[in-house]
Amino acid sequence: MSFPTTTWRALAAAVPALILAFSPAVRAAEGWGTNFEEAKAAAAKDNKDILMDFTGSDWCGWCIKLQKEVFTKDGFKQEAPKHFVLLELDFPQKTELPKELKEQNEKLQETYAIEGFPTILLTDAKGRPYAKTGYLPGGPEAFNEHLTELRKVRETRDAGFKKAEAATGLDKAKAIQEGLQALDPEVVTGYYTDEVTQIIALDSADTLGFKAKQDYGDKRNKLDAELQELAQNQKTKEFAAAIDTFIASEKVTGVNLQDLMMTKLQVLGPADLDKADSLLDEVIKVDAKSELAERAQAIKERIVEMRKQVEKSKKDPAAGAGEPAAEEKEAK
Repeated sequence: MSFPTTTWRALAAAVPALILAFSPAVRAAEGWGTNFEEAKAAAAKDNKDILMDFTGSDWCGWCIKLQKEVFTKDGFKQEAPKHFVLLELDFPQKTELPKELKEQNEKLQETYAIEGFPTILLTDAKGRPYAKTGYLPGGPEAFNEHLTELRKVRETRDAGFKKAEAATGLDKAKAIQEGLQALDPEVVTGYYTDEVTQIIALDSADTLGFKAKQDYGDKRNKLDAELQELAQNQKTKEFAAAIDTFIASEKVTGVNLQDLMMTKLQVLGPADLDKADSLLDEVIKVDAKSELAERAQAIKERIVEMRKQVEKSKKDPAAGAGEPAAEEKEAK
């Protein structure tokens, strides 16, 4: 969405950065900072984590909703600062940020690979992420409870790392791995390279299978980059073929196989319902009790509804041109 240039933009260009920094249009909400280095220093001093809010404060509907329902409420303002230094990283469209602040926010967006707003990133005092979330219904009570659960990820990480300090050899590698297992694999690859290197060095025979998992992750990342390009160029046959080739060459099984099968759905459209349904059956067949199998079953149920709608529109073309479905209304 684009916005017309406002007189504020023209004014901002002429106002000194110091004055602009104190303008209400760019000042963070009460209790929130905007400087990353200051946030890290405060977190280290007070033994807290950092809660980063990547937001579009004047255009992002869900960001505004999160702000109104959670961040402005006393329940959040009184509880969250006990555990977190709050850092607002704003990407407004109607107002102009000071040059230094805008550059900082853009750099952090790139560093942490933030793709959508709002994104709430939880990090330790060094800025190493351990959890990511976003809008959550239920007000400050639900959000605070959610943050408490996410903080347990960091606690599990730290328990493993502390255990590793008193261990040597394979036991040390195992303890570090226990700490890393609480984290998302992509986070581990991007921000815990020292720990990854230690495990591989301590377990040269790969007794723990850690290196094999890392190698698979690297290959999968390369495949994902290839798939993204194929999807953008609408090469659907090549998309599916690349996945099949990868499955065969890497002998992929289990949840990784289910994940790759589900990935094929990305390039299937309304005309491919039969193909999608068959593919979902294959996913469920691999492991009917897995989380991905449950998701596949839910999609199959949705396909049944889509088929009913198609049949209904064939019998009564006007039926499909009426009011949008409830979920479509809500999305708008």
